[in-house]
Amino acid sequence: MKDEEKSKEQLLKELAELRRLDDDLKKLRQSEEKFRSFFQNSNDAIFIHDLKGKILDVNEKLLALFGYEKLQMMDLSISDIINTGEEEKYDNAMNVLNDEGAVIFEIDFKKKTGGLFPAEVSSGILTIGRDKVVQGIVRNISERKRAEEELIKYRKHLESFVAQRTDQLEAANKELESFAYSVSHDLRAPLRAMEGFANALLEDYGDSLDATGKDYAMRVVAAAQHMDTLIQDLLAYSRLSRSALKPGAVSLDSVLGEVIHQFSTDIQKADAQIRVERPLPDVMGDHATLVQVLSNLLSNAIKFVEPGVKPRIRIWAEEKNSRVRLWVEDTGIGIAPQYHDRIFRIFERLQGVENYPGTGIGLAIVKKGLERMGGRSGVDSVPGRGSKFWVELRMKGF
Repeated sequence: MKDEEKSKEQLLKELAELRRLDDDLKKLRQSEEKFRSFFQNSNDAIFIHDLKGKILDVNEKLLALFGYEKLQMMDLSISDIINTGEEEKYDNAMNVLNDEGAVIFEIDFKKKTGGLFPAEVSSGILTIGRDKVVQGIVRNISERKRAEEELIKYRKHLESFVAQRTDQLEAANKELESFAYSVSHDLRAPLRAMEGFANALLEDYGDSLDATGKDYAMRVVAAAQHMDTLIQDLLAYSRLSRSALKPGAVSLDSVLGEVIHQFSTDIQKADAQIRVERPLPDVMGDHATLVQVLSNLLSNAIKFVEPGVKPRIRIWAEEKNSRVRLWVEDTGIGIAPQYHDRIFRIFERLQGVENYPGTGIGLAIVKKGLERMGGRSGVDSVPGRGSKFWVELRMKGF
């Protein structure tokens, strides 16, 4: 009895195992059917080959792409459909596939007709039964390649056009430099003559002139001097707009020392006091341009004060977020907020020439110079309380 019970129990276990195996087989068949359906109905061209390159299966999309019948394709190896000379490229891709389990590469394939087309292949390793095989998804990238070639042609054309325009701009700059020299020489010479003759008239015939005649002669001198200054400022602005800068680390201490020395006579004449809070940090800029910028700011700080007021100027710097902001604070007449942007435009003046001589170009030079060096400029001011002009540049090393 015991043996019979054991035999029945064993039979039940075997029956259960058979049922489990049958379920697994059904699931395997379902999985295979799904894979087969995906494989055949995919919008991508797909091939499967063994590790030696023998083609094992292909779908309809791939047959249409290469122009073969399926039986013809099954007699081929992957080397038969690769462009001659690119076998090594495919072998290298398979080495990457073995190491990493997946690879994407580009290669030229041969159609049945012998025609070539560029393709992008996405390959992975599959296990079918006990065998490992390679599945490749092939995408024809002829259109993409044509677009890339067109882009290369366009880029070359653009580079040629830019080079041509650069040559034209360089030629135009040379003409401008020649014109600037002509302006400087040919226009300033008559002005100097006017000024010289008017001064000579005052010196040699001053006793013969009445008050009105002397006033006229003095007006001629002043007008000639103003026009000469205007021409020089215009030339400076023009040169700054097109000159090649030499950016690098610049010592603000050195630049400011140079500017103060340059204005030593004006400082003494105005009895101005200048307080510089040193040390000042180094910035990234162009030395000559910074001298020009700070010269204009210091000149304005000395000039634009109420009559009888001695200029008091404070200069200091702030460092923030890899930037340096240099401040030039004065005790001058101040500027209303609505004019803070306007004063940096060329020829913009808020005061009459008779009270405060100038050309209205100085602050335009400040703005242009800072822009050329990748910096910024601005002002904080109200009428009657002085002005705080600032210029901002990258800190040395940034």
